[in-house]
Formats: sequence, C-alpha cells, structure tokens
Amino acid sequence: MRNYLKTAAALLLAVILCISAFGCNVETTVDPTAAPVPAASPTEEPTPTPEPDPDVMIDETIDAPYAADFTVSKTFSKNMVVQRGERIRVWGWADESENGKKVSGEFMGMFTEALVENGEWVLTFKAKLEANANLGNNLRVYTDTKEVVLEDILVGDVYMVIGQSNCAYQMSIHWDYVGKNNPDKCSIDSVDGDLPIRICYNSHTMSNGNKRGTAEVCKDIKQKNIWKKATRGSLSNFSAIGYLFAWNYVKMTNGTVPVGMIEIDGNGMPLAHFLPNEVAENNNTDTWNEAKGYYVATGVNGNQARFMYNEFMYPYERMAMAGILWYQGESDMQDREANRYAKAYCEFIDHMRNVHNLTNKNFPVYFIEFPTEYPKPADYKGSNPWAIMDFGKIRGIMGSMVTMRENFFQIQSSDLWTDKTFWNQLHPNCKFEQAERAAKIACAFHGEGGITLDNASGPIVESVTYSADGKKATIKYKNVGEGLKTVDGGDTVKGYAAVPAKNTVSSALTGKIVGKDTVEVTSNTALAGIAYNVKYSYAFGNEINLCNSAGIPAGAFLLNKD
Repeated sequence: MRNYLKTAAALLLAVILCISAFGCNVETTVDPTAAPVPAASPTEEPTPTPEPDPDVMIDETIDAPYAADFTVSKTFSKNMVVQRGERIRVWGWADESENGKKVSGEFMGMFTEALVENGEWVLTFKAKLEANANLGNNLRVYTDTKEVVLEDILVGDVYMVIGQSNCAYQMSIHWDYVGKNNPDKCSIDSVDGDLPIRICYNSHTMSNGNKRGTAEVCKDIKQKNIWKKATRGSLSNFSAIGYLFAWNYVKMTNGTVPVGMIEIDGNGMPLAHFLPNEVAENNNTDTWNEAKGYYVATGVNGNQARFMYNEFMYPYERMAMAGILWYQGESDMQDREANRYAKAYCEFIDHMRNVHNLTNKNFPVYFIEFPTEYPKPADYKGSNPWAIMDFGKIRGIMGSMVTMRENFFQIQSSDLWTDKTFWNQLHPNCKFEQAERAAKIACAFHGEGGITLDNASGPIVESVTYSADGKKATIKYKNVGEGLKTVDGGDTVKGYAAVPAKNTVSSALTGKIVGKDTVEVTSNTALAGIAYNVKYSYAFGNEINLCNSAGIPAGAFLLNKD
C-alpha cells in the first residue's frame, strides 16, 4: 500500500497541481478506476519532511468498499490550523446507505481510513505532529469516486477565545484606540497577513438553524471556508484579545508555532448560555419555560440558555485544542449566579477537556481577571452615560478556580487599566496588555520563549490554612519569583477582606509577608474564609499592593474556609 501511494503520486503530480491551483477547498469526482493520489502544494514547496516511520504514520487499510459520496464537516477548511502534539481527528457524514463502506485520509505523510457508521465517519491519524508553519501541506479526504482537498493546513496551537462583550471587542476598536503608528501594540499599519495566524469566527451573530434555548445540538456549522488568514480585512471584526493573544504568542516563539483562534462570543450573556446540556442540568443553571418553549437562564441579560454551546461550540467537539482563552463572567455578577459560577465553570471545562483531546486532556485555561473600574468623576461632563457595574465578587470567585482544577491560569489585570476619565469602564481599552500577559503565561506553560511563570504571572493563591481559633489565615502563593513584596516597599499588604459567611465579604483586612511565599492575615473575629481584591474599584499600587519579585500583581480570590 505504501509503495502504491508513492508511485501514484509521482505519476499524477501534474493533475493534482492543476486541481490545487484553484486556491480553495477542492471537491472533485474522480475516475473510479484511477488510483488515489496525494495532493501537492498550491503555492510554495514546503520544507522537506523526513521520510515518515511507516509503523507510526500509516494505518492498515480497511477491507471494505469505498463510499460513493460523503461530506466533510465545515469546521474544517483551507487555511486552518490543526493541533500539534495531538492525534488529529477529521470527521463528516454520508448517507445511511453508505454504512459499512470506507473513507480514506492523508495529511503530511500520514494515511488512515474509517468506516461509515450510522451515517458518520471519523478519521483518526496516528502520529502527533510537531509545529509546522509551511504552506503547501494539504489535507486530503477521498474515496475512489470523490475527493476533498483542504489546502495550506498549518500545524500549531488551536485556541477557542470565548466570552461576552469584552471578548467581542473588535480589532477595529483596538486600532482606533492605539492609533496607526504604534507597531509595538499591533496597530493597523503593522498587520502582517503572512504571520502564521489563522482566525475562525462562529458566533451568535450567525445562525446554524437549531432552536435556541433547547437541548438540540447542531452537528455542523452552515458557513463554508470560515478559517481565514489574519489580514486587515478579515481582522476588523475579530476578537481583539483573541488575535492579540495569537500575535504576541507568535512573536514570542519567533513564528515557529502557528496559532489558530476560534472566536465564540455572546454579548452580555451569563455563563448558563455557554454550558452544554449535561453541565446545565447538573448545576441547575436554567429552567424550562413551557410558554416560551425553551430553557431560560438567570443573570444579567439571561434568557435562552445553552445555545452558545449547542449551536456554536458543539460542532467543534473532537477538534483538538491547545487551550481556552476566557473573558466572561460580567453577567454573573449577582449573588445567585456568582455563588454557583466556579463549580459550573469547572464542570464545563471538564466536559471540554474530555471531548476535544485524545492525548493532552488537561489543556490550559487562561481566564481574564476583571480589571479595575473607576467611578464617575465629579466633574465628568461627557455625553455618554458612565458605564460601570460591580464585578468585584465575581472577580474573586473566578480567581478561586485556580485551586479547583489543574492548569487554570488567571490573567491579572489590576495594573493594566488606569484611565479614570474613560466613560465605558465596562469595556476597558487594555486588551493588548491582557493578551500579552496571557501569551507570556502560555509560553511559560509550554516552555517556550525563555519565559517562566515567575516572570509572566503574578502571585497566585495556592492554599489557605487557619489558626485553631479561626482568627488567623495563612495564605501560601505560587509564582513568587525571588519572593513576595509590596509594590510600595512597605510592610503592610493591603487588599484583603474578611469572609464572615460563605461567599460574603465584609471588613477590609491587612496582611503581613512572613516568608518568601506566605502572607498572614489576622482578624478580630473568626473567619469563614478570606478574600483579596474583591472591590471593583481596587487598583494595584493604591488599594492593593502585593506582587512578586517581577512586580506583577497578585491575583484576586475569594476562598471559603470549608
């Protein structure tokens, strides 16, 4: 079989070059008597790939006839990125009459086949590929009568950037804010479409046809060729924090690791809108409304639950990922939603980790800490209404998730937003700085760019212990570098608060650094927990001052004692 494929490739190279020259997803019907032929490069010759180890790269053929017709999921297209270090799965459908027949696939020296079962097929390639930014690597899915060629597939890291309006905050807004002559912050004039970054948008402004707010899932998306190169035109409406994360990561890794960003955003939507059916059921985040005919969620702008997952995220199940960049929680600021947020979110990530990756199940999650908000100045005379909400409690509860699951990373933001005159404090213009910090933490996680967590992240709470009388809390941190310190050089750590009962915050407390990674906080009464940076207006350097030796601020948290 292996020699057969190589001979066929050599004989019909010219034919494939003609097919590939269209520059798009190519679907053709072929002569059933002709041999299957690998696709060639449509643009430039890739760096020669070493001869694959046949025992690793090539599966045995399946003894079954080929399916006469099939479709490939539209989550795959030309110009996409597939995940390095993972077994890559490609899937699609065929008529039920094709059950028991097969589909073949080839990519970068790999070959595999799959049977159509219940009208569906899934190709699973054996090898785990290293990052590859070369053009000309084409994914080919075929039978003896049909083939689909997806051109210029890069191998790198695939991320979902998920959230509400701060996730949807567009690159066009970022460009307006930073101005044209600011290449260090990726201004519009510095956009380079040749960088190995690919973007993919599938979100609530589109429709995949299922009834929103129900348990119905959408098996595929309607859009075609949704993966695009990151050019000025394609980037204008894309998530700023998503693209800027990719831009910084590619720069930090010298372009050796392509990044693919999938944007899933829902403006103003609480967590319940993003949950899959089983997680929503387990956490009682919605109720069935008989009159409306769908599940209704609570929270700010709560209405149709589940649909962000069922309609826009479900079609990507089984697509391997490097991780998730998360900017959401603003609509869960009220007590009912905030108090259940951490448990529901962790179970949501458990689900995502289980369905997406075959190898690296505990992929990282990078969630944005809500930055400081500033109240309206007394002398404000602008025409826009001052936009502010109290995100303090949900900020702290989200920060506590780092103690609940492995590979959860908080992107500290208390030092990144200082404009007290900006009317829209709900949507601060610090997406570049947040993305840059997230990219540094991602590089540290992967051991790339010479970056470590001690110089990428601020101190993160690791554990809290209490004295016998409950009046003293000893807080241990990680990512402290050479040791904890205060940014003002004083002995007093500001920004703690007493938790007198579960998930409640009362009086402000101060702490004292008692070791390289340890702070002690003492209260006059027994504590039911301890919190840090849970006031929406707390800013690093003023109301809070704890940092590591690199000067990066400590993350917010709200931890109950039991």
